[in-house]
Amino acid sequence: MKTLTVQSQKGMSSDHLNESDRELSMGTYSGEAFLTNSTVVVNDTDSMDKPASALVVRREGIRSFAHAPITVEGKPVGILSAFSKSMKGIFTDEFVELFTNLAGQIGIALRNALQAEKLIQAKEHEKEMQIARTIQMGLLPTRAPEVAGISLAGTCVPAREVGGDYYDFLVRGARGLDLVIADVSGHNVGAALLMAEVRTIIQAEAKIVRGPGEILCVLNDFLYEDLTRAELFITMFYLNYDAGTRLLSFASAGHNPPILRRSGSRACEYLDAEGLILGIKRNVTFEEKQVRLEPGDLLLLYTDGITEAANPAGELFGEDRLCSLIAEYHALHPQQIIDNLLAQVRSFAANQNLTDDVSLVVLKAL
Repeated sequence: MKTLTVQSQKGMSSDHLNESDRELSMGTYSGEAFLTNSTVVVNDTDSMDKPASALVVRREGIRSFAHAPITVEGKPVGILSAFSKSMKGIFTDEFVELFTNLAGQIGIALRNALQAEKLIQAKEHEKEMQIARTIQMGLLPTRAPEVAGISLAGTCVPAREVGGDYYDFLVRGARGLDLVIADVSGHNVGAALLMAEVRTIIQAEAKIVRGPGEILCVLNDFLYEDLTRAELFITMFYLNYDAGTRLLSFASAGHNPPILRRSGSRACEYLDAEGLILGIKRNVTFEEKQVRLEPGDLLLLYTDGITEAANPAGELFGEDRLCSLIAEYHALHPQQIIDNLLAQVRSFAANQNLTDDVSLVVLKAL
C-alpha cells in the first residue's frame, strides 16, 4: 500500500508529524485529492463523511481545510494542504484557484529539481565512464611489436564507453610472439574489470615458458570463481609464433576460429581447436594444434562483433563476407586491412552504431 508522508508542516501538532504516514485511499480527503488528481475542499469540518480524516481534524481543532495535488508531468506526486483553526468557509473559489496554481508551481519546481539532479548524475556517470574507457584502452597495445618474418596490426572498437573485448601482443625473446584475443560476455564495467584481471594473469604467465593450451588451463582455473560469481564467461584464442620455424601453436577457449588465407589461394582455412569457454567448468583440457606459415599467408583474429553486425534488414555480416574481403585485401598492410574491414562493416550496418565490441588482429607472414 502506498502512503503519503508529511515532508513539511506549520501549525500542526507534533503528534500529526509523528503519524505522518497516510495510506493512499479514498477513505481520507488527502487520499481522495491524490487518487483523483483534483483539489478537495471542506469548508465546514462538522459535516465531514470520512471518519479517518475526522479523527485527525478534531484532534487538531481544524474548522476548514483544502488539499490540492502536486503533479509532475500530469501525475500526482504529493499533496499541498492548507487549513484554518479559527474560521469556516474561508476557501472561496478565488482562494482555491490561487491555491491550486500554487500547488502547480510547486510541481514545476520539483520537476526542475529532479531533472537537474538526473542531469548531474548523468554527467558524473559519463565522466566516470570516460575515465574507465581511457584506462581500458590504455591496457591495449599502443603499437604492434616488430617480429622477424611477420607484420602485425590490431584494434579494439568498443560498442559503448567500455567493453569486454581484449587483445594483446606478448614478445618472447627475439624470435617469439604470443598473441591473444578474447571476448567477455557483457559490455559494461564488470566485463572491463574482468578483462583487466585477465590481462594481468596473462602478462604474468607469459613470462613462464608455457604452451597456449596450458595458459588457457591456468586462466580457467584462476578465473572460474570470479566468472561464476559474476555470471559471466570468456571466449579466448591464444597462439604462439616462432619466427625461427614459422610455426604457429594455438589453442581455443570456445572463440571464433581465426581465418587463415594462404598465399595464392582465395579459400579460407579456419584455425579451430577443442576447448570450452572459460568459466563454464573446472579442470578443462584445451587441445593444442600447430600450423606452419609461408610467406604471403594472412591470419585474421576477430571477435564476433564483426560477424554478428547486422544491416537494417537484420542480415548478419557473417564469416563468408569476411572471408571474401580478406581475399580482396590480402596484398595490403595489416593496418590497411583492418581499416578497410571496419569501413565495410560500418557501411554494411548503414553507419548505425555497432551493438557489440569489435576487435581485429591481422598477422601477415613476410
